[in-house]
Amino acid sequence: MRLEIRHLELVVEVAAAGSLRRAAARLHLSQPAVTTQLKRIEQYVGGALFVRSADGVVPTHTGAELIRDARNLLRQFGALQRTARVNAQAEAGAPVKVGGIPAQQFSLLVNALTAMLPRREVTSRTIRETGTLTALLRTGELDVAVMREFPGFPLRPPEGVTHRLLLREPFFIGVSERHRLAGRGEIELADLAEEKWVMPDPDDSGMNEYFARVCASAGFDQHIAHLTTEAHVAFALTAENRGICLLYPIGTARDGLATLSLNGTPLHRNVVLAWRTDSPLAALADEVCAKVEEDYLALVEGSPFYRKWWHGGGSAFALP
Repeated sequence: MRLEIRHLELVVEVAAAGSLRRAAARLHLSQPAVTTQLKRIEQYVGGALFVRSADGVVPTHTGAELIRDARNLLRQFGALQRTARVNAQAEAGAPVKVGGIPAQQFSLLVNALTAMLPRREVTSRTIRETGTLTALLRTGELDVAVMREFPGFPLRPPEGVTHRLLLREPFFIGVSERHRLAGRGEIELADLAEEKWVMPDPDDSGMNEYFARVCASAGFDQHIAHLTTEAHVAFALTAENRGICLLYPIGTARDGLATLSLNGTPLHRNVVLAWRTDSPLAALADEVCAKVEEDYLALVEGSPFYRKWWHGGGSAFALP
């Protein structure tokens, strides 16, 4: 036997998990398989790497030093793979790979990169899950991504990935044109205390929990009557007065709905651009962000309700 990368990954995972059972689950292996492999590694190095107890495992002195060195080697190995992949892609004229949430900034980013890199193909895919976007950035499957972040649920980009705030984007509220608040324009969040909500299915961004916290701070528990990830379903239910829904400032047709803003903008999301620091795009980050902002401002001007909010003081809140 000789030590291989997979052996180092197993030892590091056992240390991080604190138990063989949890490590096995993370590695998608059975616990006996992890135990057997760990025993072989310990036999090879000539001593125990962990002290076992009913509460889990704790590294020995030998184990702690091996784990420290293994983590360094795994980081270096990961960097080696990423650098080789980036160099190979650049030489082959590989496409620029864009990912992100289905926000306005996503299409604006694709347009900006297409204009800035006319000799490179730009490919894209929309992905809602924060964890999936983070993983694809980490492995180099994506070069750049538009992501969302909610107060109290910060993004934690992996090593080799950095990010920048593009916009603090307000949430507006959609109500039926027959709703009692339809003509108000701006309301207090507390005015919605007795309403039924149409909300997206919960995901790993923390959005639903964030909404619930903010509603609670306004003095009421949010009553969610309908869950859907499809905007047209949410709008149809709202138009029929089955509930109220959240609205992004710029979006698709909203027939039968009235738009309301919330005083003080208590509900918002941070729209973030994240990119790999070893990507050729890193050198273009300032230019890309400036172009996306410029094009977004043009969309603001084309949306009457948002334009009024923006020029009524909203821009000071929204722009970083």
